[in-house]
Amino acid sequence: MDLKVKEDTYNPLLKRKEVRVEVEHDAEGTPSRLDLRKAIAAKFNTKPDNVFVLDVETPTGTQSAVCAAEVYDDAQLGQRTVPKYIQVRHLPAEERKQLREQEAKKEAKPKAEKPKAQPKAEKPKEEKTEKPKEEGKEEKPKAEAKAPGEKVKQEVKPPTEPPKKSKGSDAK
Repeated sequence: MDLKVKEDTYNPLLKRKEVRVEVEHDAEGTPSRLDLRKAIAAKFNTKPDNVFVLDVETPTGTQSAVCAAEVYDDAQLGQRTVPKYIQVRHLPAEERKQLREQEAKKEAKPKAEKPKAQPKAEKPKEEKTEKPKEEGKEEKPKAEAKAPGEKVKQEVKPPTEPPKKSKGSDAK
């Protein structure tokens, strides 16, 4: 496994080096995060506990991977800054499995401890009284909402009186 540093910037506020490294891995698969931590720590003369690998990308059909990592001056500072899920990725497989089982047990306990909710007493429903309609007044139908571009249909009311005939049409 051969390392080439592509970018190396120091962030004084967070007291870390932000590094992009190209890793050549001929005749092997993509290296594990544990192997990458050890190699990057050796390259920058620090402990593997101070190195956190954020991302490893291997383009299809190539024998090299591009890796983004952070090298902290202090391991405790790194543990406070780096998200928990990335820290879990750096654990060996057995420890990760145990950690997941412990978290699953913690999540299951609160659900079992909750007491069952007691049914609430039902309140008697109030009867609605309708207002009497006033005589002589009819309710007008409410206008329906129209879609854009749709014409509104109007109701045609029948005439109350028959149309009057003109004098010219009766004369025969």
